[in-house]
Amino acid sequence: MARGQRLRAFACSPTFGAVPAITGTAKVGSVLTASDGAPRAGSVARQWKRGGVAIAGATASTYTPVSADIGAAITVTITLTSTLRASNTKAATSAPTAAVVA
Repeated sequence: MARGQRLRAFACSPTFGAVPAITGTAKVGSVLTASDGAPRAGSVARQWKRGGVAIAGATASTYTPVSADIGAAITVTITLTSTLRASNTKAATSAPTAAVVA
């Protein structure tokens, strides 16, 4: 760097290339899989939700519905966090599944 020049760093905002989605059948014991929405930057975190309420410990890329899920729709919220600045985040939620059946 030449004398008198300044180095500028920019915290890139994480972005989604697509809307997060869930594949699989909303049935007890059947695996649901989250697509992360093709993140273009940042680290990825997931939170599965039952009727809009976070399911404790359900943060993997897959979720297997249990009896407590019967009758409720399942969604997954994907949160992207900038690798340069942790306070720079963006979240998106999938469309809900059909109500979980037994």
